[in-house]
Amino acid sequence: IAKPGTNMIDAVKTVGTDIPYYCYHPRLSIAANCRMCMVEVNNGAKLVPACQTAISEGQKVITNSAKVKEQQRAVMEFLLLNHPVDCSICDQAGECKLQDYYMRYDHKPSRLAGNKVLRNKRKVLGPLVVLDQERCVLCTRCVRFMDEVAKEPQLGVFGRGSHERIDVFPGLGGGLTSNYSGNTVDICPVGALLNREFRFRARAWFLSAAPSVCTGCSRGCSTYADFMGQETYRYRPRENDAINKS
Repeated sequence: IAKPGTNMIDAVKTVGTDIPYYCYHPRLSIAANCRMCMVEVNNGAKLVPACQTAISEGQKVITNSAKVKEQQRAVMEFLLLNHPVDCSICDQAGECKLQDYYMRYDHKPSRLAGNKVLRNKRKVLGPLVVLDQERCVLCTRCVRFMDEVAKEPQLGVFGRGSHERIDVFPGLGGGLTSNYSGNTVDICPVGALLNREFRFRARAWFLSAAPSVCTGCSRGCSTYADFMGQETYRYRPRENDAINKS
């Protein structure tokens, strides 16, 4: 049972159903720009974005109608239109929402006859992060995170139409230098933002994860330590409302 006013994405989880999404994050403001979470409601003529629409008394949310399925397929087709599909060399392979949702909601070959739009493949944003602009789906999670959580707005969306891209603000000498910049890699749903230290070092499916605690300072944030054999390859945040949230 969900309380009236609850976000639809969170509400349907109470009954064991998932609504796909890219741009939504429970700790960030609502952008509703990926359009992957569009659903049908019994009291509306048009599809509505589930991340932006609160549930109300007596409302019926339809997540598997033909209309919703076609919307999901169409969104996936557009997101993958100019995507390089270089999964074989992508660090996000095995953990990527583009891969998972393609298999679940689209699973059809591309109909693009011309050349794909090319962007910067290895844009070094700062000491920790490298950006592959061709893989980016412009969910703007990283932009909102730096603005709202880190309170250091160093990233923005530049350009128009199919030439839109994520980048650092011009004039920033060191680029993405925030102490929180590594979090942008964690919240990126695709393989666009990558950790420079972890890049090309290990495949996600070869790694095992153990709950751990960060020793970087006295706060003691909850983490996962991803390891293979006797070597730790990366740390990921672990949800803990009392200490480090997400």
